[in-house]
Amino acid sequence: MDEIISVTARGIDRALRIGLGHFDEGEYEPALAVFEEAIRRYGPDMGLTRWKGVTLRHLGRVHEAVRALELSATEATTDSLYELALLLIEENVDAERGFDLLEGLSARGDMPAREYLAHRAYEDGRFGEVVTLSRLPRPEDARDEWPDCVECLETLEGIALTEMGRLEEARFHLKRAARLSPSCASHMTNLGRVYQIRKRYARALKCYMRAMELDTDDPIPQMNLAHLYEEMGRVDAARSLFQSLYVNCDPQVPDTAVLEDYARFLARHGEVDTAIKMVERTLQKTEGEAAEDLAAFLGWLALDGGDAPRARAIWEDQVAKNVTAFAARHYLAGLCAQEGDAPRALQLLDEASAIDPVATRNWCTRPDGQVEACFENVMHLARFRTLAGLDERRG
Repeated sequence: MDEIISVTARGIDRALRIGLGHFDEGEYEPALAVFEEAIRRYGPDMGLTRWKGVTLRHLGRVHEAVRALELSATEATTDSLYELALLLIEENVDAERGFDLLEGLSARGDMPAREYLAHRAYEDGRFGEVVTLSRLPRPEDARDEWPDCVECLETLEGIALTEMGRLEEARFHLKRAARLSPSCASHMTNLGRVYQIRKRYARALKCYMRAMELDTDDPIPQMNLAHLYEEMGRVDAARSLFQSLYVNCDPQVPDTAVLEDYARFLARHGEVDTAIKMVERTLQKTEGEAAEDLAAFLGWLALDGGDAPRARAIWEDQVAKNVTAFAARHYLAGLCAQEGDAPRALQLLDEASAIDPVATRNWCTRPDGQVEACFENVMHLARFRTLAGLDERRG
């Protein structure tokens, strides 16, 4: 009997090795064939069935993938439960069930599930929830079993605390993350931002410089450094760095973050027309939602340059022409609220919320829960409070 079991185990291991070899090369049909043949030959096996499900997902056969993962998912097979949860969420099969599975895994100490939940909370602006998830009790072997997850949660907690204005706590967690992975550039960038907000410029400068040494291709520490130079009064150094970043962008795939930061810098220093022309050139190469957002950004540049009527004209034109122009509606709502036109502001926010209710809530308030300054004139109105989620419990 032991010999038969041994032969079966070796056959399953061999099938997994061959199938995963195909999978890693993106050869999903051959991988699926190997897994299915092994299941027919050796009978049900959790590992083979799990990888069959994962492969089916990559082939776009979503419902078959769900069935396979359900067969391999038990309380003891957390990997299969995790894959099933992600499939249910990301393929819009049954997101509620998927999140329930992840929350159950997280409660039992599964760190990949907890990391995923923290990422989603961060993306939705639920920074308090990020901190809560990061601080849940962990298994004693968590740091050894899931070192990347522990480090990521530490980093997410630090970034969330930064957004919430709890800078000393943020500094503690980001420094600990940097100690866990001293060669990670993003840790130094995040830590530098904390020092910059606290106006400890020398320390911020040191962090950004180190981040740039660790990752010469990442534009974020360079952009942060340009902003730091501007805060320090070194405007020419900031201009030079922004210009260098902009010139080095891939002309076929424009980096809108670099473009927008550089354009705002130019607008702040009296070069609004130059900034607008630069954005308009990029718009000619941009399509879809990114183009909508960039077009709305033109209004912000006009507003930064002190020309509110020009900003209004840009946004009104976009709202009239495009029923999905979320950013233009939101920005115009803020301008209307500032100018005392509450009915129009609320109408535009209603339209924006119909397009993206989560973004509407997040754009109406700052990470610390306070209402954005442009909406202070309408913050007492019941409709605004509902749209902004002010009467809901914010995590």
